[in-house]
Amino acid sequence: MKLFQRLLVAPAVLGLMTPAVANADTGFSSTTTLGGSAYFTTGSVSAGADSDDEEMYMIYRLNLGLKSSFTGEDTLKVGMKAGNATGPLASMDNANGAGDALKLTNLFYAFPLGDISVTAGPLVAQDDVIAATTSVYSDEFRLGSMPFSAAGSEKGPGIGVAYSTDNGIVASASFVADDGDDSSKGINTDTANDVTTITLGYDGDGFGGGLIIASNDGDVGTAGYDTLGAGIYYSPESIPATLSVAYDTKDPESGSDATDLFIGVDYEVGPGTLSAAWNTTEVDGGSDNLDVSGYEVSYSYAINDGVTVTPGFFSVDDGEGEEDTGVVVETAFSF
Repeated sequence: MKLFQRLLVAPAVLGLMTPAVANADTGFSSTTTLGGSAYFTTGSVSAGADSDDEEMYMIYRLNLGLKSSFTGEDTLKVGMKAGNATGPLASMDNANGAGDALKLTNLFYAFPLGDISVTAGPLVAQDDVIAATTSVYSDEFRLGSMPFSAAGSEKGPGIGVAYSTDNGIVASASFVADDGDDSSKGINTDTANDVTTITLGYDGDGFGGGLIIASNDGDVGTAGYDTLGAGIYYSPESIPATLSVAYDTKDPESGSDATDLFIGVDYEVGPGTLSAAWNTTEVDGGSDNLDVSGYEVSYSYAINDGVTVTPGFFSVDDGEGEEDTGVVVETAFSF
């Protein structure tokens, strides 16, 4: 309701601002664009031992993105999101629990420096600068690859560089200060957590792969970890399909090591794409740590250029010895 009220008020606010903008020396750049997406997710999940989570319900996610260029080669990016994800559907790939109010998620500037692309700004996510492609699976339903090396859980002041060659070799490196907006902790200090991510990959004609290495120095609390992820993908010429296989590992300073294996296939069928994936996550040591595995099957088809409907089914371990089994229909709007 609060989001709806804000959307109703927004035109009036913009109307009040119009005279000021019209009288300004300069307006928005002609290269500035505002776009977004909205997701309506409806489903019923039999949530293992928790019988209270079996009713059908509906959640939403809203993404807004503002991009502007000042030279034709650079980009200022602003990302915002809102969402009311709760319960078992909160694990869907497009679910978000940020709340009804729009929340700033990205704010950075990217520009070329010779053959290198530079990204820098006050709000950069750990996975914003990753040149290597370790999977081409759609990742639009429940399961996904690289849960450790490309988790994107750290955000803050950051800088990254990416490089690509004509022969398909790509590489990137980034540094994000998770506590860099706090004057008592700072950037790259002994009282703050900082994460460094390095990638190397190859994008060929119909196949490729890459490596991702991430390291959080863990100067605060128990957040420190090292990860190593690798993946390959293949698109055969004989059939309209892609196969992706990815393996990811995490070695935390506190807690148990973990590994994740992911296999995903996208296959063009009729007017849409049939997707199927399986993954398993294994956690070493400790009687309270349970291995988790699951699979999903979904079919995505476009109603028109801006609306895509994806019905699907998944069954995933809930981490308590039971399975979350869900039937979900997601409608995506692009604007």
